[in-house]
Amino acid sequence: MRFVSRFRREPAAVAASEGRTETLVEEGPPPVVEEEVVGPPPPPPPRPRQPLLWPWLLLLLLLVAGGLIALWLLTRGGDDHKSSASVVVPNVVGQKQGAAVSRLDGARLTSRVVAKPSSAASGTVFAEEPLPGSHVTRGSVVTLLVSSATVAKVPDVVGDKAAVATRTLHAHGLAVDTVSVGSRRPAGTVLSQSPAAGASVAKGSTVVIRVSRGAVRVPNLVGQSRSTAVAALRGAGLVPSAFTVPSAQPKGQVVAQHPRAGVSVPRGSKVRINLSNGSGSGGGVPPPPPPPPPPPPPPATQTIPDVTGQSQEAAQRQLNTAGFKSRVVFVSSDQPEGTVVSQSPAGGNTARKGTRIRLNTSLGPTPGAGSAVPRVIGLSPKTATARLRSAGFEVQRLTQTTASQSQDGLVVDEQPIGANVPAGTTVTIYIGSFSG
Repeated sequence: MRFVSRFRREPAAVAASEGRTETLVEEGPPPVVEEEVVGPPPPPPPRPRQPLLWPWLLLLLLLVAGGLIALWLLTRGGDDHKSSASVVVPNVVGQKQGAAVSRLDGARLTSRVVAKPSSAASGTVFAEEPLPGSHVTRGSVVTLLVSSATVAKVPDVVGDKAAVATRTLHAHGLAVDTVSVGSRRPAGTVLSQSPAAGASVAKGSTVVIRVSRGAVRVPNLVGQSRSTAVAALRGAGLVPSAFTVPSAQPKGQVVAQHPRAGVSVPRGSKVRINLSNGSGSGGGVPPPPPPPPPPPPPPATQTIPDVTGQSQEAAQRQLNTAGFKSRVVFVSSDQPEGTVVSQSPAGGNTARKGTRIRLNTSLGPTPGAGSAVPRVIGLSPKTATARLRSAGFEVQRLTQTTASQSQDGLVVDEQPIGANVPAGTTVTIYIGSFSG
């Protein structure tokens, strides 16, 4: 609302075209004020519309979520690739030994069973190492501690007299089974034992010892009668094997023998005697010795066991049981010292018995200075063991079949051998067992 007041001294002319009212004031009475009513002011112009933020925030949230999902998928893919080379150690505590070993085999892990006394039922796994749930490389060794009523460590009795060995084994709570075998070693000497010295077994277990029957000299039998020759052989601990041959010598007289007189043979060996038939057609010349036995059949083939991941000495025992020889070679590796990291030929292949399997054995993450292994081939087990231990090595004894009587009861092989062998390594010596 506004007030318009106009003061004029002349008559006012109202312009109709202006569309407004004017008040004319003349001199005289007080002026009359007339109000003009004006309508409300026009509304202010509308404010510019603000842009919406929530669509942009939603888009940003979707981008972040997509990035996180992509990162998770990539990480999961890496874990799957990594898991292809590693496995999780299953929990087998409380299971029986056989079931536990089968489960570890299914997880592509190698079992190492150690019997120890515990409060658990006999034959039950009461601990394992590495712990269940651990991530390890496929083929790693998992040690299973299996409950045993009481455990005894098998003493070393090779080289002892049978009576002394028996007393020693009984003192350790072990039973004894004696097997008498032909050998050039003195009679009553223990040539080998099974299980090997140092093995942990349950008390009451039986240890088999192979005892030499000793060697004797073959007596001279030519010219003697049949009865005299047979009595002489039996008295010497030998077995007579008589054949009748054409000869001019008196009937029943020994005209030849094999082996010849004076030869040392294992007690219990057979001695062939040729007896004259008295026909006179032989001209008195003794027949030639019997032909040599036919050559042995070709060695049988056998599947090579997979021993990777095992300790060197355990791998050698398993190969020896399967009829194979071993060659230990130390290589750089971050696996524990003494662990077999690879083998050649690989496990699962087929090879002739007696084939030598190369065992690439770890020097350990921080290898120390190596030592030279003394050569003990051809020595007695007792002497070889003493020499190796004095050089700072542990000793494991295994039996190996030999076709030579001269090697019976002696060390015919040792592994590892040579220089740069880690101090304290177990050296396996193989004791010859004449197969006859």
